[in-house]
This record gives sequence, structure tokens and C-alpha cells, in this order.
Amino acid sequence: MSRPVLVPMWLDARSDEPAAHPVLAWAPWVLLGLIVVLGGSCFTWLSLARHLAYQSHAFDLGNMDQAVWNTAHADWLRFTDMDVHGHVLTSRLGIHVEPLLIVLAALYLIHSGPETLLVVQALVVASGAVPAYLLAREALGDRWLALVFPVAYLLHPSVQSAVLDDFHAVTLSACFLLWALTFAYRGKVGLFVVAAVFAVATKEEVALVVAMLGLLLIYRRRALAGSLTLLGGVFWFVLCLKVIIPTQNPSGQSPYLARYAYLGHGLGGVVRGIVVHPLTVMRTLASTSRLGYLGDLLFPAGFVPLLALPIFLLSTPVLLINMLSNDPTMYSGFYQYSAEIIPFVIGAAAIGAGAVVRGARALPARSAWVLPTLCFLVLAGACLDTWRDGFTPLARGYIVPSAEAHQAKEDALLRTIPSDAVVAAADEIEPHLSDRRWVYLLPTVHPRNGPGARYVVLDASIPSLPVMPSTLHAVAVSALHSGYGISRAADGILILRRGAPNHHLPDAFYTFMFGDRASVAGLDVHWGPLSLVGAVVHPRDHFVNRARPALSVETYWRVTGSIPARARIAFFMSPVYSGQRPRFSQKWMPERDSPTWDWLPVGHWPQGRIVRAVSLPLLPPPGTHGSVDLAVRVDGLGPVHGGDWVRGTRYAVRVGTVDADV
Repeated sequence: MSRPVLVPMWLDARSDEPAAHPVLAWAPWVLLGLIVVLGGSCFTWLSLARHLAYQSHAFDLGNMDQAVWNTAHADWLRFTDMDVHGHVLTSRLGIHVEPLLIVLAALYLIHSGPETLLVVQALVVASGAVPAYLLAREALGDRWLALVFPVAYLLHPSVQSAVLDDFHAVTLSACFLLWALTFAYRGKVGLFVVAAVFAVATKEEVALVVAMLGLLLIYRRRALAGSLTLLGGVFWFVLCLKVIIPTQNPSGQSPYLARYAYLGHGLGGVVRGIVVHPLTVMRTLASTSRLGYLGDLLFPAGFVPLLALPIFLLSTPVLLINMLSNDPTMYSGFYQYSAEIIPFVIGAAAIGAGAVVRGARALPARSAWVLPTLCFLVLAGACLDTWRDGFTPLARGYIVPSAEAHQAKEDALLRTIPSDAVVAAADEIEPHLSDRRWVYLLPTVHPRNGPGARYVVLDASIPSLPVMPSTLHAVAVSALHSGYGISRAADGILILRRGAPNHHLPDAFYTFMFGDRASVAGLDVHWGPLSLVGAVVHPRDHFVNRARPALSVETYWRVTGSIPARARIAFFMSPVYSGQRPRFSQKWMPERDSPTWDWLPVGHWPQGRIVRAVSLPLLPPPGTHGSVDLAVRVDGLGPVHGGDWVRGTRYAVRVGTVDADV
């Protein structure tokens, strides 16, 4: 006898498919295997390419790798590249509880290095397509249309961003939680426990999501298992936040609780703030940026997850953690922060579609078109959003990272540093030197609770954010005056060693700041003796979106006379506009730092050579649509002559216009 329509249908799991020919029965599994292989191969390729192109970072690939490497060498979860008031943390447990890192250390017996973490992350997340298919197949009762959901999972921009933004143990929870949801949905308690344990081992907050799955088990008449899951998940989260992290962090609490300081102090204060100040919470959750975040999560599934809202709301703990934070990256839809939510987006879409179909079949008029239509919405949303905001070659404007001659030179120079030496490195270099007991992130060189760095390593040719290039320059100058000398220097790459006798930068170091006019579009713009002869706006397609929101300006200059010390160059980005171009005003965003004039001030630029200077990233405000103008301004040399002047100033010239959809 069929179940009445009024029963909550999002939990009705039956297969209405007739028996298929053996070949047809295997065909969906073959296609699923191809989906997993293609997804895993793509993620692996792009992750490694990004790392080899020196686009990975100390946070979090470098410090994760150091923690796993030290664990493999019997020093559990030790890392040293996070400075707190002059002291470096010495345990990863001081910020997050991720026991899975201990398990991953065994893989370092096969290959020791960050590449192992990147490959594991790519393959594990891609394998999450399997439980996505199993869950959809059971919920829909259709072996072919169920293939839409693993595809939607792999195409979701939040999944792609999490995989391709360095390494984070919590990113692996996307796969483990999909397995846990599938087993809980099917009432398979033993298998659910295995998947739940792996999920919880990725980060402390995942325990709250697993606790919510306990409610699903209770509904599925697994009351004991569900109750233990609910209580155990909450207990583990509280234990991590109140005991484990405070004992390993000098501040006595998680440093990330500061993101909720407006609600109260410490975990208890934040919880009380949520209860005592509901209007503040509601205003925060109802803000445009937070509601936009929900849209970004649901749009790639065609908003079909709303048909099984109770399933999607099982991710409520992480939704609140992200949406109540004062850190915009947490509710941007990108980075690792949404990895725990996507399983419930995909699961709710599949279960919701199945529920509607079963409801339609209970009506007098059979509606065979309902399920294909819902699956089309999911697939269309996934394809559109991965084209609009994705992180693979399927996305508009995506550029595959590539290592070139500069990175090859960097590899060669870094190999000269002994593997047991204490190193202080810039952000993008640190992951390539993190397989060691002591490594610091510049500007830290001499922490109070560790040995001073024997080597200081940076690449002056790129903006090593979040540390400003001017800060790195100051660190290098200070080191050269306090016992360090130059060990290696070429094309902006600088390796200082304590006790080295040479203190003079060779000409080979400065090659990154000299260019060839033939390689750029010609300009003829003058500020007295300083001429702008070329400019390139990046990205070259003159389009930025949410996934790639950063702009930069690459400029080429020629000096024809003496430049006074007061001369200053700055890059500017206009407000986002539509229609008439804006006049220059204080609303234009300035960027006055560049590695070129940090290391070689404008007044010292040689005459007769083309000097190359690149701006730091310029970011249009999120949630804006329109155009932005990029301009270059020179002060201290008189008004500009030639070029496309910016209205409202006599000193700035427009060098490009970019479409912004962020």
C-alpha cells in the first residue's frame, strides 16, 4: 500500500525502476566512474599546477603540510608559522581540531610534501560524487537522472573553490558528510558511524552538523543511535572549543571567536548573545550579503533543495557559523567555509525532487515530466554557475596556472637551502619550504619562543599579500643590517643567510623590474621627465567576477631626465559605475605600493631603460555590477600630457576599463 501524500515525503526512499538489461544496468555505473575520474583528474591537475606556479599560500597549505610532516616525524601536529604577539603557535590544535591530519601523515611515507595533501584532497572530494549518486538514485527511483546530482556536486563553485584554495582538512568533509547523509537516510547505522567519524575528524565544527544528522536517524526510527549522535556531536564540539583548543593556544581560547565578538566574549558569551540579542542576529542574517550567500549556495542546484528544506536545514550550525561571522570570506560562498554545507544542498535537491515526483504520482493525472524538469533545473543551475563563477576551464575568463622560467629559477634557488635549516619565508614561498621542524611566515624572523631564522626568503617580483611588499622590503633591509648577508639573488628572488658576507644586491636581482617596450601596447604619456610607455590591465579579458575579483595594472616607464625624490606614483580604481564615466574624487580606490619602487625608488630609476611596475590587487566592492576605470597618477612632477585624462584631476590618466560582476 502506498504511503499517503501528506506524510513528509522527503524521507520516502523507494526505487520504482523496472529491472534493466544487464548492459543498461551497468551503464550508469560506468558513466559515474567517468564522472569521478574526470572530476578527480581535473581537480588534481589544477591543484598541482597552482602550487607549482607559486600560487599556493602559507595559510593553509604550508602550515597544514608542516603539521602533517612533523606528525610523520613523531611530533604530532606541530606547526610554527602563525605568530601571536611575538610568539609562534607550536600546535595545530591551538586553532583547530583536525585529527584526520594524523591519519594523512601515513601517506608521507609514500611521498612527503604538500603535493600529497593536494592530491588526496582532489581525489577524496571528487569521490563524493559516488554517495551523491547513490542518494539521488534511491530518492528518485531513476538510475539515469540520478547522474545529474554527482555532476551538480562537482560543478558547484563552492566545491571547486574549496578544492583549489590550498588544502584544508575540512574540505574533505564534503565527501564524508555525503556518505553520512546517505547512510542516515537509508538507516544504515554502522556505516553512518564510520562516515560520521571521518567527517568529525576534519574540523571541530563538523561535529555539530553530524549531531543534526542524529535527528534524521531518530526520524528513521533509529532512536538510540540518533540520540547518541546528537549528544556526542555537541559534546565533542564543546570539548574542542572549551578544552582542547584553549590548552594549546596562549590566549586561552579559539582565535576565531573574535569573528563573533559583537555577540559576546568566548563561546559562552557568543551563545548568550544569540539568545539575548535576537534582533541583532536577525538583522545580520537578513543583510543583503548574507541572503546573497544563501542564493549562491542554492542557485547551482536550481533552488530545488528548497523542496526538501528540512534536509538542507541539517546544515544550520555551519550556516549560522558562516553567516554570523564578521569575516566576509566566510559568507562569500568561496574558500573552504561552505564545504560542510554542499552535501546538504545536493542531498536536499535529490530528496526534494524525489518527494515531488512521488506526490505527483499519487495524483489522478500521472505527471511524467516533473522529474526530468526538476533534474534539468539542477543541471542548468550547476552549468550556468560553474561558467559564471567556477574554478575550472569551464568557467569564463579562467586561466590555468602555469609555471614558467621564473618559477623554475625559484625552484632551483630554494633547493640550495638545507632541509634542516630554520627558515623565515614569504607567504607564497612558505609551502615550498614547509617540510621542516621550524619555518616562520614573514615578517616573523626571530620569535620569542623559537630559534632565529637562519635563512630569510622572499620573492620581490610579486605582491606577497596579506603582508605588504613594503613590509617585506623593510624586513630584508633590517636583516641585512643585523647579521644576514645575501646567499642567492636573481629576478626578484632573494635568499638571505645569517653570517653571509655579501650585502650588495647584484644586478641579476633587479631583472624583474625591467621590461621591453615591444612586449606591451604603446602609450605616450608624460609627467615631465617620466613617461608611461605601456600598460596592461589584468585580467586581459577586462572582466572580473565573484570567483576572480582582483584587478591589477602592469605599467612600463621610461625616464628622460632627473626625477626628484618627491615624485610618487599611484594606481587608482574608480567606483563601479554604469553610463557616464566618473570624475576623479576621494571615492577612487588608491594603491600606492608596488615591489618595484620599494626596492628601487622612482628617483633612482635609470635613464634609457624601460622600468616595469605592477600594482597590488584592486578589488571592486562585492555585490556590484557595472564598470570600473583603472588609472595611473603621478604627483610631484607636474600635470600629465597625453593619454586619456581622468576628469577632475590634472595628474591622472586612464589606462583601462573593466566590466565588474562581483
